[in-house]
Amino acid sequence: MPASLPAPVSSRRRFAPGFGRLVSANTMSGLGDGIRIIALSVYAATVTDDPVQVSLVTVAGELPWLLVGPFAGTLIDHVDRWRALWICDAARSLVLACFTALVLADRVGIAALAVTAFLLTSVETMADNLAQAVIPQMVGTRSLDTANSRVLSGRLITMEFLGPPVGTALFALAHLLPFGVATVCFAVSTVLVFGVRPAGAASGDKSAGRLSPRLLGAQTAQGVRWLWRHRLLRTVCLLMALLNFAVLAVLGIAVLYAMHTLGVGETVYGLLLLVIAAGGLLGLVIAPKVVAVAGRGRSLQLVFAMSPLPFVVAAMTSNALVAACALVFVGIAVSISNVITTTLRQELVPEESFGRVNGAYRLVLNGLAPLGGLTGGFVADQAGLRAPFLLAAALLAVAALASFRLLSNRAVEPFTDRPAATSAPDPASPTSTETADQ
Repeated sequence: MPASLPAPVSSRRRFAPGFGRLVSANTMSGLGDGIRIIALSVYAATVTDDPVQVSLVTVAGELPWLLVGPFAGTLIDHVDRWRALWICDAARSLVLACFTALVLADRVGIAALAVTAFLLTSVETMADNLAQAVIPQMVGTRSLDTANSRVLSGRLITMEFLGPPVGTALFALAHLLPFGVATVCFAVSTVLVFGVRPAGAASGDKSAGRLSPRLLGAQTAQGVRWLWRHRLLRTVCLLMALLNFAVLAVLGIAVLYAMHTLGVGETVYGLLLLVIAAGGLLGLVIAPKVVAVAGRGRSLQLVFAMSPLPFVVAAMTSNALVAACALVFVGIAVSISNVITTTLRQELVPEESFGRVNGAYRLVLNGLAPLGGLTGGFVADQAGLRAPFLLAAALLAVAALASFRLLSNRAVEPFTDRPAATSAPDPASPTSTETADQ
């Protein structure tokens, strides 16, 4: 067992005490995020008809993944992670309560919507990183793959399935309702996670009070270096970034593709998205079983091998049902890969530097997302709405070929079978040993 993972608390327990509360809290915060994201977007459309101003709210909600996320990752290496979990939910509840007050006072404009979206996503970047960082302490006798599957499944159900329709319906009844309900969701999550702390969990880095802006920047850069110099995690990160780029290239023009190529309306388009999301949920459920049978390396190879064909089918068909059934496999592939790659980071990154390395990993993935959307839009404008699907298929074919060479079980197992480093390298030393494979 890797040194960063605690010993099982009891042979009779499937998960450590408090794991159920952690899953429930993550599920409730997912519902809050799903409701508030769609409600902020719809509210912006009621404030103005200017597409540029409306898009500012969406952009403001995405920017923190690039501007705040990496530094938030470093910060969680210097705080009491269990205390920070409930503080993040309490902070989101407070921000939404203030915004609800603005709604009641009829003082909401694009600026207020954009600032609220930016603040909430900024806290979300830290909360998501924290959730991944503490899961290894809650595994008990079960596998990390199973634990990650449970946590990610709960969040997907509420954030993707329940949140958007509930948020839209509540907004139609009264503009303040979705924000009030989201406030309650985060408050409930705060209560659920409050006091959950496994026996022996560290209370935080003793140097937390001395974390200067200069040190924050240095350790954030160190997380990037650690990730880049770790052969397996670097490979996984780059291939997953390529997968993310390909998916976003398609999602950016998906609504136009559905309406003009498949010939469906907005309602049917929403149903198609739910079908694809159902594929994602199925992927989360079966991920532990796939890993148990095939191993992590071969499972990742399977993910990349199955990804190009659905995009080719979607590019060639004009039938909405055929396109949806094909793209279900993309949802399955993305979810399986998310479970496996999350587990790999939890096992291979030293616990005390998990935040900064995880922040660097997410920076690469989220940094390429806007580029994928822009590329898909440009390709569709130049070559038609089917072209981004063919581009995605070509990129993922390259990723599949690379995975066959770089991500076999034989290539992955030497890393996962040995303990992670027990201490983080000195960020001030450019010659320090920062990877497990040096």
